[in-house]
Amino acid sequence: MASARGSWRLGTAALVLLTLALVILALLNVHQDWLYRQPTDGVLWRPTTAGLQVTATDPAFAPQPLARGDVLVAVNGHLVATPGAVEQQLYASGLGGTLAYTIVRGGEMLTLAVHAHRTRPPLGRYTFLDIIGLLFLAVGLFVFSRRRSAPQALHFYLFCLAAFVLFAFHFTGKLNTFDRVIFWAHEAALLLAPCLLFEFAWRFPGRREAVRSPLRLLRLLVYAPALLLGLAEISLATGAIWLPVSMTASQALLDRAAYILLAAYFLGAVALFYRRAQTASTGARVATQARVMARGTLAAILPFLALYILPFALGADLPRYAGLSLLSLILVPLAFAYAIWRHHLLEAEIVFRRGVVYTLATILVVAVYWGVIGLAGILIHNRLPASSQFWGWAGWLLAILVTAVLFEPVKRWLQQRLDRMFYRERYDFRRTLMDFGRQINEQPDLDTLLRLVPDRLAQTLEIGQVAIFLASNEAGDHFLLARARKPQPSDPDSLSFLDEHFRLPGAPRLFLESGHAASLCLGLHYFLPCQRQGRTVAIIGLGKTSSGEFLSGDDLDLVESLAGNVAIAIENARLYASLLRKATEYERLKDFNENIVESIQVGVVATDLEGRVESWNAQMEVLSALPRSSALGRPLAELLGPEFAQEFTAAAARGGIHTQHKFRMTSGPDSKIVNLAIAPLVTSRFERVGQIVLLSDVTAEVEMEQRLIQADRLRSVGLLAAGVAHEVNTPLAVISSYAQLLARQTPAGDPRSAVLETITRQTFRASEIVSNLLNFSRTGAAQFRAVELNAVVRDTLALVEHPLRSAGIHVITALHPQAVEVLGDAGKLQQVFLNLILNARDAMSSEKNRGGTLRLTTGRGEDNVAWIEVADTGEGIPGDLHHRIFDPFFTTKPARGLTGGASGSSMSTGTGLGLAVTYGIIEEHGGSIQVASEPGRGATFRIELPLMAPERVPATV
Repeated sequence: MASARGSWRLGTAALVLLTLALVILALLNVHQDWLYRQPTDGVLWRPTTAGLQVTATDPAFAPQPLARGDVLVAVNGHLVATPGAVEQQLYASGLGGTLAYTIVRGGEMLTLAVHAHRTRPPLGRYTFLDIIGLLFLAVGLFVFSRRRSAPQALHFYLFCLAAFVLFAFHFTGKLNTFDRVIFWAHEAALLLAPCLLFEFAWRFPGRREAVRSPLRLLRLLVYAPALLLGLAEISLATGAIWLPVSMTASQALLDRAAYILLAAYFLGAVALFYRRAQTASTGARVATQARVMARGTLAAILPFLALYILPFALGADLPRYAGLSLLSLILVPLAFAYAIWRHHLLEAEIVFRRGVVYTLATILVVAVYWGVIGLAGILIHNRLPASSQFWGWAGWLLAILVTAVLFEPVKRWLQQRLDRMFYRERYDFRRTLMDFGRQINEQPDLDTLLRLVPDRLAQTLEIGQVAIFLASNEAGDHFLLARARKPQPSDPDSLSFLDEHFRLPGAPRLFLESGHAASLCLGLHYFLPCQRQGRTVAIIGLGKTSSGEFLSGDDLDLVESLAGNVAIAIENARLYASLLRKATEYERLKDFNENIVESIQVGVVATDLEGRVESWNAQMEVLSALPRSSALGRPLAELLGPEFAQEFTAAAARGGIHTQHKFRMTSGPDSKIVNLAIAPLVTSRFERVGQIVLLSDVTAEVEMEQRLIQADRLRSVGLLAAGVAHEVNTPLAVISSYAQLLARQTPAGDPRSAVLETITRQTFRASEIVSNLLNFSRTGAAQFRAVELNAVVRDTLALVEHPLRSAGIHVITALHPQAVEVLGDAGKLQQVFLNLILNARDAMSSEKNRGGTLRLTTGRGEDNVAWIEVADTGEGIPGDLHHRIFDPFFTTKPARGLTGGASGSSMSTGTGLGLAVTYGIIEEHGGSIQVASEPGRGATFRIELPLMAPERVPATV
């Protein structure tokens, strides 16, 4: 047995490999047929007694010298009598060649030059044949994969495979090795396919005894004509035989014989199928199958025989639409598949069981009947007078009554015993099904319930199709499909029979026979109502078992007992779903309102009458850096700082709506500027229940406003500085020149020399201030190119290394390990760093603070920016002066007295233009500068510049 199984697997593997090889060859054939183009003259020739006559010309090959009605006599001097002879001359000339056509037109003989064109793409030429071949293969694969153990499955698949080759392989005329393989495979399939069909019909429905009988030789003779034709064709192709006619005529003769053989074998198969339908000894199933296959084969071969084979065999012209007759051949595999899968008649087993039950019941009841008759006879003869006919009739009547009463219980008892014998392996599932009926009452979800019930019924009873229909209204007089294990039609009219049957309360279960229209449409035979308080809540539809059997009485009783629990569970699930919908709607409205509050970009706080937080939205978490969980229930006054507490208390005391613009909130880690609004929180009845606070963060807007004011101020001061510089520069030059002239003319010991020296020094200082004013008001053309910030920082530190060391300042650098490139002017950026470093030196060289630490840091930040920080440990800058340090002429440097001044007045050591120039350069580079400082803790200036994008090209601005 193991060896037989192994040989079967080996044979199946070989068949799979053969199928794959043929499919690959078919695909390659389609590809070659698409690429290869045969030469053509674009003329349709018709043989006549006068010669080949032009019947039509292809307009795609214009201009065409030939006209309809021309009669062809010779091509290139060779006489031609058939279209095949013309094709031989075209092949000899090749694509693009010119041929001399000798024709007769209007009684005159002419010689015309005709070009050999490339045929048009073959789209549609063999497409329908390929489709037929694929359908043959698909049907064969389907039947063989699903029922390969059937007696005729392999034979049927071989026939479908041969038909696939017959229709999907096309000879292109390229005459290479692949083309020859396709040609001979097609010829072999043409001869084998009808033989395989004939043998399949002869052996149907699987008579294995014929293989071992003397008729085996007769069966093999079926292939003899095909074998002879094949040998003749091979001999003709190899030159082994010679015929007194041309090669083309010989091949045409063999092709006619092959198609005649095909028609004869197909008709013979039809006759065998009809004979098997009439003489089938294995039952109605075989007869029905044979009848279906006979009709399908006959319907397939008749159009092909009438429109193609007969005209071709007789040498006549083929009808115009003869090729369409090939489409009818697809009826063969479709009819075979339908016969195999549709007409199994699997109800036989249930009919057999019912017959056994009725037979046994009848035997037992008859035995009881005659037993009662016999007992009555004994009693009458022994106890009663012999002349009393009344008791004889009474015995007969008693026997009939006992028979009538006992027949149904005996039948039911026998049916139960027989069902136990057939279904004993499923009794465990049946017991668990009763427990399942109690469990489903605890399932609140209707969709889950509708999924569990059909699945459990299908598993317990091994049913192929289970469906549940739910009542669409409270009256329970209209039902819709709610769940099915297999797709069902959605047409409500197909379920109208359920409305009619189950409309009345207490309607019994419904059974539909196999031929019923609704049963055929739905695949269901049993319909059991799920009733609750006299109303049908749902209907359970059941089909046959997976093996095609009807359900037993125990099966239906079991499902009927479950139906009550299903009705209760459905009612409970619907009630739960209704409550859930209302709760969900409430939650949705609540979430909707909360989402509105959470989505707005304004901080919203709601408090009770005592000022305790009851609502705290996400924007408030951002503004205060305090999570909602930490804020709820706490007094709002202690969360947002004393300034806010004062405003909140005052607003609550006054009542009404209170607003304040640009309120500085200092409760979080960062100070923020907000627009504040405080209003009473009232109910729909206008009862005050608390306070609502709105805080809109305007920090960015205020900073932007300050930057605009600063820019406008710098622009205005720049214009003023330019005018002042030009007006002051000339008098300063005159004063300086005269002061220096007087100094040279004054004796060395004259007290006026010191005054003149002070005048000269102060004029130089004034000139420097004027020069700075000109630099501030007139920025030069910046040469923007790639600048590496780390290198600029190092170069700047090299310039001020000696002054910093002299001042006792320790320099620390923390430069980014990678290159930090920006697009800018290296000279101006160096000026920025130089101003910041010198300011830091001055801040750490005061009388209170001698020496310190200067730290320079570079890095890459988010959003594609580079940053530089210059931090010192000097005296720092007061917070109220941060917004003024970039103003022109504003300085925080200490004042010093005028040397030699009589009045003892003092002035600042700084000009107030360094940071203003720095601000302008950073703005010019598209960056920003910020300061963070506290008195006594130093100052940190942070500059951010956009990193240079790789694709940007440096340009001069």
